[in-house]
Amino acid sequence: MDLFDAPPIDVVPMMPGERLELVELLGSLEPAQWTQPTAAPGWTVKDIALHLLDDDLGVLARNRDGDTGGFIDADTHEDLVEGLAAKNQRWIDGGRSLSPRVLIDLLGWSGEQVAQYFASVPATEHGHVSWVSDQPVPVWFDIAREFTERWVHQVQIREAIDRVERYATKHLPVVLRTFVWAFPNQYHADAEPGTTVRLDLDSGGVWTLTCERVHMWSLSEGGTASAEAAVRFTDNCGWRVLTGAHYSPNELTFEGSVDLCEPLLAIRAIIV
Repeated sequence: MDLFDAPPIDVVPMMPGERLELVELLGSLEPAQWTQPTAAPGWTVKDIALHLLDDDLGVLARNRDGDTGGFIDADTHEDLVEGLAAKNQRWIDGGRSLSPRVLIDLLGWSGEQVAQYFASVPATEHGHVSWVSDQPVPVWFDIAREFTERWVHQVQIREAIDRVERYATKHLPVVLRTFVWAFPNQYHADAEPGTTVRLDLDSGGVWTLTCERVHMWSLSEGGTASAEAAVRFTDNCGWRVLTGAHYSPNELTFEGSVDLCEPLLAIRAIIV
């Protein structure tokens, strides 16, 4: 199944609620909680909030307004990763002088603007998500990818201050059903055509990778009893593996060929 044939994931209605939860969370923080370290290396709670604001403003400037000033000139993937990391850090270094109140107010405004923009985007437009394809993708997938980034960063903030509550599971099925599309692009295990690998992403559903030709795999929803290998992720483990976060090995199970299973753990649904 190609992404253009897949049922669209409409995250736009979820965006206002997700942003409201973030704004309410940040508004409840004590001063010391803003400086808590997070799972994002070198970033505090405030740094991640600043990064989310940068994401919003980038969408508005780049996608809505067509401004190319923030584009990263990169000849290779490594150049892109390095340039993006440097750009992100420059923004955070410059934004640390903002007060929490100013930052919260800006996030409320930018979140509303981004949601309005995404709601206005014609379904016929295309987007680009480097970790899923070198080619254009349906615009709904590009928007879903934006939502997953905001979800992951809010979880990182919540974990840093021990306020995960229900948030981590509330949107997880949608996040996992977006992340799963990283597998066919990045999975290049050596196998005979017709070989199948079953992926169980818990609330994200069961999927099958099928070898079409050497090192080329396709993805389809649903499982197969005759798969040569299978991996089952718990909800908590699935998103962590796919974003390179820490996870417990006890939360995933291999069946069948280890050579087919182990490469799945190197798949990332983020730019790395």
